[in-house]
Amino acid sequence: MQDFAPQLSFVNTSKNADTKNCSSFTFNVMPDVCVYADGTSDGCDITKAEVHIEFKWNDALDAFSKNPGVDQPIVSQTDKAFDTLGQITSYAAAQLGAQYCTHLFSVLVIRNRARLIRWDREGAIVTNAFDYQHEPHLADFFYRF
Repeated sequence: MQDFAPQLSFVNTSKNADTKNCSSFTFNVMPDVCVYADGTSDGCDITKAEVHIEFKWNDALDAFSKNPGVDQPIVSQTDKAFDTLGQITSYAAAQLGAQYCTHLFSVLVIRNRARLIRWDREGAIVTNAFDYQHEPHLADFFYRF
């Protein structure tokens, strides 16, 4: 990704919770990757993160339905999917609570597919899953960010 977004730093935070800013939470704020604009951050700092990325290696962990119909929910109705949804929602809520911003973006990667998610204080807008190895959407997103 660095080739597509040289202005951004992608930091592996999968083993480093944000204990400085989120110590009062009953859960760890620990996205798999935090993306920073300043290039100086290391570890997880939700007050400075621009985008957070969560990776899941099993299709059953996708929080969203693959092809929701008109009368079908976009949120997948399995326990594992609800766990993932709770996890990414908690990260978004922590970031929105720590920053004075109107919205933020995150990326959910499920194996070889990705979804871009735009969060605000009312909810989220989710893209359809796309194969990031064959579609340029993810690279385009970070290039334009």
